[in-house]
Amino acid sequence: MIYLISIPSYHLIDLEIKKIITENDYIIFNMAKISIKEIIEEANYYSLNGEKKYIVINNANFFGTEKISEEDSDILIKYLNNPVENTTLIFTTQYPIDLRKKITKEIKTNYNLINIAKFNYKDYELEINKYVKNKGYDIEYKCINYLINNSYDNLDIIFNELDKIILYYNKKTTIKYSDLIKTISNVIDNNNFHFVNAVIDKNLKLAYNLYNDLKIYKVEPIILINLLAREYRLMYYVKKMYQNNNNFNEICNKLKLQDWQINKIYNNTLKYTYKEIEKNLVDLCKIDTYIKKGIWDKDSALISFLLESCI
Repeated sequence: MIYLISIPSYHLIDLEIKKIITENDYIIFNMAKISIKEIIEEANYYSLNGEKKYIVINNANFFGTEKISEEDSDILIKYLNNPVENTTLIFTTQYPIDLRKKITKEIKTNYNLINIAKFNYKDYELEINKYVKNKGYDIEYKCINYLINNSYDNLDIIFNELDKIILYYNKKTTIKYSDLIKTISNVIDNNNFHFVNAVIDKNLKLAYNLYNDLKIYKVEPIILINLLAREYRLMYYVKKMYQNNNNFNEICNKLKLQDWQINKIYNNTLKYTYKEIEKNLVDLCKIDTYIKKGIWDKDSALISFLLESCI
């Protein structure tokens, strides 16, 4: 049996896996660290006593926009045409899948496809209510609205914040808005801010670690690319205005920024030449374009930029 689960939530993917695997242990692979060939080799091994084997392959993003080689595609298609009877493969991805791809069509036609491309407001509301009720809690509607609007379209962040407030109460009750806003964190905003600062400071180790943290929360590289481009753009403007003898108040007014922001940006410009700032802006523009065209992998492109710019 073969499954493809595409849902933008680790938690909901895990629930689907538990519906499929109710008793047996299972093997977990990460597509970032293993090849299609190795997965199929493992799938073809079976015990002499006929025990069932379950293999979960996480981050199978090649069913979507990520590239897969023709060789790997052929290996997988060949297995799909003649799978091992006692082996169940479960491919999972949090990203949208491409239903036009041959390998995706094959699973949709002959096997099991569980596909939720995107949640709307009502879907979020339903999942939040379901989550808290399963734990014996009720929740004020204002809390639901706040969580949805501050989650970066990420259900796992919402579930994580709900776990915090449930731990805060430590008893079954109604989750109140006043308690919620005191308890949950602004980790995404803070980490975005620190990530941009680390890159501007050319602190490669810190920038890379923060980037990995942000990936856990599914912050898209495009968001970080845009934040970096904005910062370099402001640095360019401030550097140019000072060179043109604009006074401090003029710069604040023209850029509509506070004095402390201009001071911070100006101090950052001292670490860069015009040429460096311009190059970084051009590179980020190119990365943004090539990612959106599907030519470059978004993670690899951003990491390459970090390696080149943080020196």
